[in-house]
Amino acid sequence: MVAMAEEKIYEMLWDCEFCGSKKLLGKTHRHCPNCGATQDPTRRYFPNDADKVAVQDHIYYGADKTCPFCQTANGAKATFCGNCGGSLDGAQNVKLRSDQDGLTEDSVQKAKEDLAFANSEFIKPHPKTPKWVLWLLGSIVFGGIGFVCLGVLWTEKVELQITHHEWSRSIAIDQFKPVSESEWCDSMPMGAYSVSRSRQIRSYNSIPDGEDCHTVRSDRGDGTFSESESCSTKYRQEPVYDDHCSYRIDKWAFDRNAVAKGFGTTQEPYWPTPQIRECGNTAIGCERLGAKTEKYMVYFTESSGETKGEKHDCEFDIAKWKSLPAKALYQTEKSVIFNYITCDTIQMLEDATTEE
Repeated sequence: MVAMAEEKIYEMLWDCEFCGSKKLLGKTHRHCPNCGATQDPTRRYFPNDADKVAVQDHIYYGADKTCPFCQTANGAKATFCGNCGGSLDGAQNVKLRSDQDGLTEDSVQKAKEDLAFANSEFIKPHPKTPKWVLWLLGSIVFGGIGFVCLGVLWTEKVELQITHHEWSRSIAIDQFKPVSESEWCDSMPMGAYSVSRSRQIRSYNSIPDGEDCHTVRSDRGDGTFSESESCSTKYRQEPVYDDHCSYRIDKWAFDRNAVAKGFGTTQEPYWPTPQIRECGNTAIGCERLGAKTEKYMVYFTESSGETKGEKHDCEFDIAKWKSLPAKALYQTEKSVIFNYITCDTIQMLEDATTEE
């Protein structure tokens, strides 16, 4: 929640660019009292606390209007320019200052060279990151991306020879048995037993804990600005404890795998025939068959070149696995940098002459 305190009105300040007079009042001094120069509304700035001048019984009519003929700032109710007499129909409002920018870019540059403005606390240029740091970070990022792309795209053709085929098939076996679990006690399932409880943090509550306040300044555009305190509630995080339960429960759970495996393609892969304890009901120790998985691998070595004898392996579906004769030569693409082969591009160069 954000709350704004009552606004107070103060005069903006400006510095005369002709005679160097400083800290002139934005509302009171429409012209420089020392040389008579017309106030430039773009040179208005916020004073520091020591230089603030309150505006008494101030009635706000709106932001000043800039004369389109002589660029003099006139009050919001004016119809004709007080400096040159030109009509103010269609005149634009003066540019408002923000509490952060303090001055326009040109004015800031001139102030750095010629003037020591009293509101320098508001001119806080953002520290610039050195160009060499940006260059280094960019080089690292683009270099890393380039290296990965190079590793993927830079390939060479290699010849392969199959060393062996391998297959495996497995069936998961579930068993109805006691299983250890834990849960918040209010979500504990029916049938839980051997329950133990502990107090643990379940969530956090946001508790109001004072206020953060800062001053807000707003340029009103007529040589004055408003100042008020903006406060927002601070919160601290307070832990909320609840009962957490550890328990045991009887349920179906994975127990083991029954596995069949073999080498070569002459023998047809088969599923294992596990011995399980089947029951007519769900009793402790009862078993049932679960999910099936199968895997078909082909292992290669490079048959030529500087990396002759280097090993690779690929996983295929059973149809592709069976279609690769063991005594044939094959060719595929290999990453020069990352040293992996592309299994999808494997092509046979020479037909097999014998069975594995």
